[in-house]
Amino acid sequence: MPKIKFEQLIENLTLNQISLETEIQSFCFSKVKSGGDVIALSTDTENTLISVLAGMVEVLQIPAEDDAPRILIVAPSKDICLWIESMWLKISKRTQMIHTLVFEQGDKVKQRIALFNGADIVIGTPKRLNEMYFQNGLNINKLKYFIVFEAEKCVKASSVIHIARMTDSFPKCQKWIIDSVEGKNTIKLAENILENPTEINDFE
Repeated sequence: MPKIKFEQLIENLTLNQISLETEIQSFCFSKVKSGGDVIALSTDTENTLISVLAGMVEVLQIPAEDDAPRILIVAPSKDICLWIESMWLKISKRTQMIHTLVFEQGDKVKQRIALFNGADIVIGTPKRLNEMYFQNGLNINKLKYFIVFEAEKCVKASSVIHIARMTDSFPKCQKWIIDSVEGKNTIKLAENILENPTEINDFE
């Protein structure tokens, strides 16, 4: 399947009233391609995440040939997972990349089947992702990008250990922490999972 052109990706964003105009958005979009772990602290975490996802779509684009996800996103709640899903569908239009959601309120058996069938991106809450991973329901052998979105809330909804334990056996991949505050939980998580991270913020 042919890759979408950069202009088509920007068109996807523009049609959905999404821009990459701020300094932190431009940095995050470019940083996906250059590599290295990142802590992105922003007053607008949603648009920061969108810029990261747009960069990942440009890099990956073509659906994977096996069942292993290449993007894994941890979010603090079902509602935030659903919002990320809605943004992903807008950004990744024309790529045919497959996604799936896993969260506590969902049917565990159906979620496990969806993971088994394969997805390019998995979006889920920390507890359910951790559960799936340690029950061998989540294959991370081809993982390229790992994002903890709203890290402070993720840790409060679970624990640093739930998230950090998953990353212990990750292949080499780029890891992101995105949040609006540099709280103690965010700092502790960063110390546990990130390697020599670049930190960027849009605070005045």
